[in-house]
Amino acid sequence: MSGPQISQVALCTADPPLTALVFSEGLGFADAGVRYLHGKRLATIQALGDDARTTLGWLVGRQDLVQLELFCHTLPPQRPLPADWRPSDLGWVRFGVAVPNLDRALERLGALGVSPLTAPAVRDGLRRVCIREPGCGVIVELFEEGSATPGGIRPRFYELEPAVVYLAVSVPELGEAKRFFGDALGLVERQDVVLHEAADEALWGLAGAKADRIVLQGGDVFLELVRYEDPVGRPKPEGHVMSDQGFMNGAVGFRDSVVLKMTFDRLVAAGYVPNIGAPSGAGGTYVNDAQGNTAELLVCPRELDDSFGFSPRTPLYRPPSWQRAELPPAS
Repeated sequence: MSGPQISQVALCTADPPLTALVFSEGLGFADAGVRYLHGKRLATIQALGDDARTTLGWLVGRQDLVQLELFCHTLPPQRPLPADWRPSDLGWVRFGVAVPNLDRALERLGALGVSPLTAPAVRDGLRRVCIREPGCGVIVELFEEGSATPGGIRPRFYELEPAVVYLAVSVPELGEAKRFFGDALGLVERQDVVLHEAADEALWGLAGAKADRIVLQGGDVFLELVRYEDPVGRPKPEGHVMSDQGFMNGAVGFRDSVVLKMTFDRLVAAGYVPNIGAPSGAGGTYVNDAQGNTAELLVCPRELDDSFGFSPRTPLYRPPSWQRAELPPAS
């Protein structure tokens, strides 16, 4: 892997067990481990002051070097997402997941008390619908998987059903966002890929919204940069910190620390500010763009996948019976 793979959806949840159930029992992601972190280094990496404490859990689907990361900080205490938060507000706002059997996923989510925001819409012959995950409060778009799913059908690296399709970030200026995520971070613009049209805004509660979009790609996951004209994206609340409830950030991952260091140096040369230096061997750092967002750069040699939450836990993990049935072999 020479370029960056969009590797992580990092969420801050007020209810880690519920969020884990939504993504595991509901959508079929697998437990990939839990850690308890504290101290100055954590606080520095996440710009949280002199000290921090958090529970950190990971979940994985079928993709290689792609994970969901669940934080629940107790220091500083997690603050709730604003009651009037909208998915047009500035920052990381939603992400999409493909599932082979949408009806089954919606049934399992319903058993957990999670209902779609609207009836499913049909795009290119396939259904898509959104939920709002109750623990972290962000929008998750569910795609009925098929050849017309953006990016096509993701290969199976693990015998699991779900695959992350895209992450979305709402920005005040698309040109600067493209300079950070494209020119400096190394994601590739895809003018031939249309993730969403204006009518899709209704799926996450913004019917009639007007927005411009740019689609970038890292590995087999897309990044959608969105600038809202109406409703205009509102800035984060006064005093916002990364441990607050919601969609913390996205990350790009590498297998080779030399390639990560080249990317890190390019970001710094372009004027972007890291929270700490580049990791050597394994680990991560956060880099801040010019519009109030962070992105993580991480490197994980394959032999450390289990330690960094990129592989299903065994033998503790047992997929539910609906997930085990009739899975095709890994490709």
